[in-house]
Amino acid sequence: MNKLVEEKISTKDDVAAKSHWIIVTQVKSNRIVYFTDDPEYQPHMEGDWYYCSSYLGSIPDGMTLRNCWGWRFNGGVFNDARVPPAKSAPQVLIEANRKVLLKVLQEKINLIRKPFLPSCEQGDVVRLNKLEQANLYIDDPEKGENLDLLKYVGVARNISMLEAARLIVAKAEENRTVLLESERFREQMTVAISTATTQDQLQELREWLLDKVYPALTKQFRFKVENTEPIDIAAPLSNIHRIHEIARLKIQLREAINRQRASVHSEYIQNDEIRKYKARLAKSIVSNKGIPVTGESYALLETYANSRAMTLPEASGLILNSLQISERVLLSTEQVKDLTLAEIEKIENLSDIRILEKKIENLKSLDLSFENYPSSDLVGS
Repeated sequence: MNKLVEEKISTKDDVAAKSHWIIVTQVKSNRIVYFTDDPEYQPHMEGDWYYCSSYLGSIPDGMTLRNCWGWRFNGGVFNDARVPPAKSAPQVLIEANRKVLLKVLQEKINLIRKPFLPSCEQGDVVRLNKLEQANLYIDDPEKGENLDLLKYVGVARNISMLEAARLIVAKAEENRTVLLESERFREQMTVAISTATTQDQLQELREWLLDKVYPALTKQFRFKVENTEPIDIAAPLSNIHRIHEIARLKIQLREAINRQRASVHSEYIQNDEIRKYKARLAKSIVSNKGIPVTGESYALLETYANSRAMTLPEASGLILNSLQISERVLLSTEQVKDLTLAEIEKIENLSDIRILEKKIENLKSLDLSFENYPSSDLVGS
């Protein structure tokens, strides 16, 4: 019996799907004014305001002769052009409150994630590369070769390669934890707000969102990194580990030495040759008791003296003094550089590394006693 009923229903649906309809529309607007499946239907032939179309298939659900004027038909597609009924005042308020709460939710999520955003463009790419190098180094330092990004982290923070790698991994894990937890919360709150149907439900979500959720999440996101494996600073370094640390310490040393030499360095091309020429002229003036040597051109020295309202002997003395200061700076830093480089090459463990890091850091406060000399006289003479 059931099978017979199903066959009848199926046959009825097939007939409806293959029904032939005549659709009468206004010729200028496609507005439907009448439709029928009567094959004998014949409209008034004298009318010039309507257009008759034939349609094979089923008409839209909900379209009747009483409301077909609200539908449009272009000869092949039906379009419901009826104005939807106006929403009630409570519905309008609920939708407005939904939008407000969704906006607050977005602000909360952005506040939580903002501290973890990259500060520069393509920072995400750099972070991924740093994490890859850090994991590679932690898994097996012997396989690490081009780990420049990891070295930069260590140099900037005065920490070892291993400490830099652990720092990168810890920050990446913290970032991942924040993203996962905030996204889980965002999805749950979005669904809850979107499906709320009463003001009481929205009010409860509002209180939860404003007063409870953000402090709880903030506290939960305080990710603590605990070193479960203590670092043995006396343990010998592997060969690759030692090579990387030597490269990093050399970079730190170079930056420290360059900072000390900056006051006696000039960016003018061939400035050292000019200074040597000035020094030779100044020495000839001083050795000849302030009298220019016959046949020697002192035009360059005269320009230098006149620009400073000095005599030739005074200008010569200033040039020679500045050269002595420059030589003392260069010699002192060169001695420190040579000694420190030798110590860097001898490192064996993290204890040696930390001692050298402190020594290099102290170079920043090295007193070379040239503060009283204008930098323009040191580098431009």
